[in-house]
Amino acid sequence: MKNVLLAILVLSAIACSETDTEIERELAPVQVHEWGVLTWSGDNPVLSAVPGTASPESLLPDHPITDEDGFLLRAPVLYFHGPAFSGSVTVKTDNGSIFDIYPPVPDEDRNYNYCTWTADFGYEPVEEYPNFNGMAPGEWNYDLWRTSDALSISRADGWADKFLYYETAPASTDFLPYRPGMESLCEEHMDIKALVIKNGRDGVFYSHCTLRDIVYGGDIEAKDMKSDDILRILYDWSIDVIYFEEVDALWNTWSSWVLRDHMNEPAYSNGLVMYVIPAELTEKLSTISVVPDGSHYTVDISRYLIVAMPL
Repeated sequence: MKNVLLAILVLSAIACSETDTEIERELAPVQVHEWGVLTWSGDNPVLSAVPGTASPESLLPDHPITDEDGFLLRAPVLYFHGPAFSGSVTVKTDNGSIFDIYPPVPDEDRNYNYCTWTADFGYEPVEEYPNFNGMAPGEWNYDLWRTSDALSISRADGWADKFLYYETAPASTDFLPYRPGMESLCEEHMDIKALVIKNGRDGVFYSHCTLRDIVYGGDIEAKDMKSDDILRILYDWSIDVIYFEEVDALWNTWSSWVLRDHMNEPAYSNGLVMYVIPAELTEKLSTISVVPDGSHYTVDISRYLIVAMPL
């Protein structure tokens, strides 16, 4: 009899635990994590996920971005965490153009400054990833971006993956705390942490400093370049914003450009400056809205957008 009672208690505890987990999921907010890198090519910026100047589609209203005039936000990759839900995700900009997205959507769900995806977000594993035969933007990086903790995303047309992706070319970057050639800073931006990477006669060096040090000539200590040092700094900047696994996806995509390849671009001949765009300024680049269907889930959006600009 005691064994029977013990078994009942154990089963009840397991059932309660599973129920508690489900309740926690139901109460938890939908979390959206984004990373991206704003880089310069020529005199212009681009927010993207992929190193190098992107190949824009014909959605730019006036003229396409080229290698000579390429401000692009490189890599906006979106991950979703929390409870399973169905709904829509919209990315919009009032500052420039959105010119590459993944996955594609019907024409009625996008134009040059917004796109909307409608999908199910859940825990089912993706059995087979899409194959666009080299036609999707940044496709060579997709395996790097499929983080295990993110919800799976699936659509009625059979497409399924672990992230959403877009790129945008901002028309103006006047809102940034620091831009090449600035000679003064707002007081509120003085202590933003920054990285400086320079190529000298004795090798490549980096400095971990603040924007104040860069603009006003602070004591900046140059250290021998080590990949692990840079990654640790990126981890430090990401605490309470996105997960380390997502920072790994960013770094595995961008490390060779940050450590070496940017030096081949004329705009970066004097060096590279990196810093995180303050959260309150990210909507100057783009806005993200998530609308779950028929639920009262709250939505928390965390954005880890890094500037990588010429010194």
